[in-house]
Amino acid sequence: MQNQTYLSDPDTDDCPHGMGSPDWCNLCRNSGKPSVYTTGGGMKYHASPSCSALREGQASVDNPEPIKTVVLGSAGVEDRSPCRTCKPTQ
Repeated sequence: MQNQTYLSDPDTDDCPHGMGSPDWCNLCRNSGKPSVYTTGGGMKYHASPSCSALREGQASVDNPEPIKTVVLGSAGVEDRSPCRTCKPTQ
């Protein structure tokens, strides 16, 4: 998955997502950071949705949560550690 870059309007310095200052916008603050993958039940984040540890974890539960793509540094990876199998960027 490609990362999207969100830049403020050079003429106004406003967030293009309607948040006023780019400092208030999660998309603007995290632009340029890599995407990682998580699930609702896991405690790790992964470099790839096809990571063997992620897939094994999904297979070991009855009702696995969907794999989500999140930006490294966002709230979606808070309190999680990097997977030791796929070793995502930290």
